[in-house]
Amino acid sequence: GQKVLDVGCGIGGGDFYMAENFDVDVVGIDLSVNMISFALEHAIGLKCSVEFEVADCTKKEYPDNTFDVIYSRDTILHIQDKPALFRRFYKWLKPGGKVLITDYCRSPKTPSPDFAIYIKKRGYDLHDVQAYGQMLRDAGFEEVIAEDRTDQFMKVLKRELDAVEKEKEEFISDFSKEDYEDIIGGWKSKLLRSSSGEQKWGLFIA
Repeated sequence: GQKVLDVGCGIGGGDFYMAENFDVDVVGIDLSVNMISFALEHAIGLKCSVEFEVADCTKKEYPDNTFDVIYSRDTILHIQDKPALFRRFYKWLKPGGKVLITDYCRSPKTPSPDFAIYIKKRGYDLHDVQAYGQMLRDAGFEEVIAEDRTDQFMKVLKRELDAVEKEKEEFISDFSKEDYEDIIGGWKSKLLRSSSGEQKWGLFIA
């Protein structure tokens, strides 16, 4: 019976999971028309309550006290003005509502030249885990949990890497050798940065 907003829902996997397993109404928003098209196709004929929209969470308006939960997985790294976004989240949530966010973070130290180039190239806005948690407190949230889950992130990356490497030939025939090398290279770089403590992955509940 709860109402959930998923910010950066992609193709909606998490939304279908939440709606089917917990009987909640989910609204998924994403900037990608392609992703939302996949999500809408998948939703056809399903009994669970999910709706999807191409929308920018920094411009979208919802009435105050609309949602019980706002969920976002690895999306807010793209947003420069996080304090303003978190204030919007706070208004959109009902009293006692919760946010659950995972996001890329960084060490409190100055990034190395390579990492700085990576951040700039992708247009990311990264903070250390504690600073991120403080932004939620400053927006009005209470009982803020800000956890460094980098070890979990690395386990998932290794698992994904193994799976794609096992299916190398199939992947290359479906896409291309360049795509394969790009993805594998990107994941290996993330693993290196994460194991050195430079790149972090945070879990935030408030």
